[in-house]
Amino acid sequence: MIESSIQTVINNCTKLLQSLPLTRYWVGRQNERQAQIDELLAQQKAATSYKEWEEISIKLDEYLNNEVWKQTKESDLYDYKLVEERLNELREARKAKDYPKLLYLVRTTWTRNTGNIGNVNLYRHSYVGTKKLIEDYIKECEKALQLLIDPSNPIDDGYLLSMLIQTRKAIGRTALVLSGGGCFGIFHIGVLSNLLELNLLPRIISGSSAGAIMASILCVQSPEETIALISTIEHRTFDIFNETNKEEGFLVYLARFLKYGTLFDNRYLRKTMIGFLGDLTFRESYNRTGRILNVTVSSVSIHEQPTLLNYLTAPNVLIWSAVCASCSLPGIFSSSTIYEKNLETGAMQEWNHASVKFVDGSVDNDLPIKRLSEMFNVDHIIACQVNPHVVPFLKMSIACVGGETENEYSAKIKAYLSYAYDLFSSEVIHYLEVMSELGIAKNLSTKLRSVLSQQYSGNVTILSDLKFTELNKLLVNPTPEFLLDATVRGTRATWPKITIIRNHCATEFALDKSIILLRSRLI
Repeated sequence: MIESSIQTVINNCTKLLQSLPLTRYWVGRQNERQAQIDELLAQQKAATSYKEWEEISIKLDEYLNNEVWKQTKESDLYDYKLVEERLNELREARKAKDYPKLLYLVRTTWTRNTGNIGNVNLYRHSYVGTKKLIEDYIKECEKALQLLIDPSNPIDDGYLLSMLIQTRKAIGRTALVLSGGGCFGIFHIGVLSNLLELNLLPRIISGSSAGAIMASILCVQSPEETIALISTIEHRTFDIFNETNKEEGFLVYLARFLKYGTLFDNRYLRKTMIGFLGDLTFRESYNRTGRILNVTVSSVSIHEQPTLLNYLTAPNVLIWSAVCASCSLPGIFSSSTIYEKNLETGAMQEWNHASVKFVDGSVDNDLPIKRLSEMFNVDHIIACQVNPHVVPFLKMSIACVGGETENEYSAKIKAYLSYAYDLFSSEVIHYLEVMSELGIAKNLSTKLRSVLSQQYSGNVTILSDLKFTELNKLLVNPTPEFLLDATVRGTRATWPKITIIRNHCATEFALDKSIILLRSRLI
């Protein structure tokens, strides 16, 4: 350990002396290639836009000879022979303008993970991009759709539309899920704004706790309104835990905790959410923007399953009440009642029986992956994880790749760490189950078991750059400075994942656009 520290000091001193004209002659000139790489890495870290970050990353791949790996189609990470065969078939049919054959290939051969091209390990060998064969195949799929929806296509639009809808069902749909995480949920704003700017934002968005706040604010607004909101985000007020500039004293917190079992009064959260969302219901929000908002809530009772609220399961529920329920973490906020709008009178009434209370959705179902799959044919998840107790473990996961090169040795280390964590968590879950069966703290052990056993990552996982020194901000209102800083950091955390998201979702999004165009023709 000491020798390593001494060597680091020597290396830093050497670099300093090599950078000075007077001492460079005696110390020796710094390796120009390494110096250029270090400079590019510094520029990449300081980039102010995705375009700038991408250009620098491409240069890094060139300097590190990562382009050679991209150009080489052979790899045991995917079935390159199958992908090449599919590419050639599509290209030949498109160039020959053989519309029936092209539609046949689209309907029968398109899947999201053809030849395992969705393998995330294909993205740990370069800073941006992956195998050129994969990217050529995805581009060819988009060109095939463009030809099929061209007015010169003699195939009937109604028949073509039905075939493309069936193809979309076979491919599945993508959902963006936003985790809970207290004040760190502000990171979600940067992720949402970046995906919106690059036209990569899925129509299906789900949120739990803090994620529900951000998801709901986005889904009730048009893209123009969202952009206006994000551009002025540092001037917005998020009174979640108390009223800004009116801090409550320690004795007030203690008295509330002893009397009600919670630290904070949820009236401020309620007022803030009504200010952002008004009296919109899930159905009204869907009709207004076309985005499918999902909010997860958990029942206070251990005998009921967590509920996923959306325009199908709770069409008339007021979104602000669902969000408040999803944020009701035990010990922080009291359990909450969900309200709905009476369609005849427009009055507010309880959605369920008065005795049924709901708490934080992230307790039982932070990322409702299974339920989204059942309801909306979702088979691809983009997860944004900001929970401080989850992020450190996910950063050691082999599945969370993108934006950095990683060798086989490092990947194996991560794999072993993941196995060790799975083994440890399985043991803890087992003992919690035993406690529940014996009646020892049954409610607590059941909830803890849910927290440990649920899945916290997706097919693509965006991790926030949390700092240990920021944990004191977890349960306080975000300041204007933190709002701006967290948004920027959330945006930066998304850049390395853009290539993976674009390649995984390009065909699905192109199908959506083609279906919308064909439907407009048939009206």
